[in-house]
Parts: sequence; C-alpha cells; structure tokens
Amino acid sequence: MRRHVPVDCRSHLSKSLFILGEFGGNDYNAPIFGGKSLDEVYTYVPHIINKITSGVETLIGLGAVDVVVPGVLPIGCFPLYLTLYGSSNQSDYDGDGCLQRFNDLSRYHNRLLRQGICRLRSKYASVRLMYGDFYTQVAEMVRSPRSFGLEYGLNVCCGASGQGSYNYNNKARCGMSGSSACKDPENYLNWDGIHLTEAAYRSIAYGWLTGPYCVPAILH
Repeated sequence: MRRHVPVDCRSHLSKSLFILGEFGGNDYNAPIFGGKSLDEVYTYVPHIINKITSGVETLIGLGAVDVVVPGVLPIGCFPLYLTLYGSSNQSDYDGDGCLQRFNDLSRYHNRLLRQGICRLRSKYASVRLMYGDFYTQVAEMVRSPRSFGLEYGLNVCCGASGQGSYNYNNKARCGMSGSSACKDPENYLNWDGIHLTEAAYRSIAYGWLTGPYCVPAILH
C-alpha cells in the first residue's frame, strides 16, 4: 500500500538503505528465560514473522526500495544459553558445541522469514529486498573463528574470567561485581554472553556488503 508521504521525503527514502532489525531475538529470549516451554515459544514464530513482513511493507509504502531484513542468530551458541541450559547429554550439542534445540528455533524463524521475504519480492518486484544471514555467518565464526580474524568463538570477553567453560557466570555478568573485561576484545566473537563484539560486527558488515552472508549482497 502506497502511503501519502511528502515528495522530498519519499525521494530521500528511495535513496536510503534500510536494515529492519534484527527482530525476534528478544521475543524468544524473554519467554525462554521466563520459563516458557520451547513448544510454546515455537507458536510465537509465525506471529513475529507477520509483524516483520508487515513492517517491511510499511517501509515500502513510505518509499523505501532497498531493505535488508536480517534473520536471528544461533542462540544455542550463546554462552549465556550454554551455561544456563547446559546438558550432560552430548547428543544435545552439535559439532560446534552449540545447543541444538535452541538453534533449531533460530532456524525455524529464519526459514519462515525467508519465505515471507520471497512473498514480498513477488508482490514488490521493483523493491530490492535482501536477507541478512546472521545465522550462517555467526555459526561459521563459532566453528572457525580464525577464518574471521578472531581467536575465541564461545568464550566471552566481558564476564567472569576463568569461570566455567565460557568465562560466563550469570551472577557475575558483564558490569556486575566480580566481572571484568578482557584486554583484547578484537579477538573475541562474543562480548558478554549474548551480544557480539565490535570486531564480530565489523566482519558481519563486510559479509553483508560484499557477500556471501546477505542475499543478494548489498553492494551486488
């Protein structure tokens, strides 16, 4: 639906790049941390995807023609999740040391999101809609951090240094008493257990600009 927007504003928006999100991560974090079952959280996904695609359509109606729509990250690779929901059953982990059941949720979200983007592409052929693939790149950064100029894939930079398997303690999170920050954050993928470092986002930005982690690449 085309919305009434001043001509000069519409012209400006048509020359701008929009990155819509990432949306969805906290919509899953909040209920999971609140004790909701994964089965219940799965039921939220279609509603969240509908809200995201509706937001894209709103932007298009305002005049946007270049929009990146990011998926969610592999939450099963976050040290916070790995610490709070760690398992003694090795089959609960994938080959990279991430919790499969949480990554399955991320993949489900991303699959429905890509389907939604495909529908929007068919409806708005003149608009350039790009899928920002957070999941694949971050999973590869966990698997092979040195390929991205990093040293550590699952350890946190700011947290409870030397504690647990990931330098993470939920009672000594980054900024809390008992926590400290590493001296070399440029070598870490993960900042505080659930957020990435500046170094990680620099690599992600490059991957989106030139490919292959944005489909199509922004500069394609």
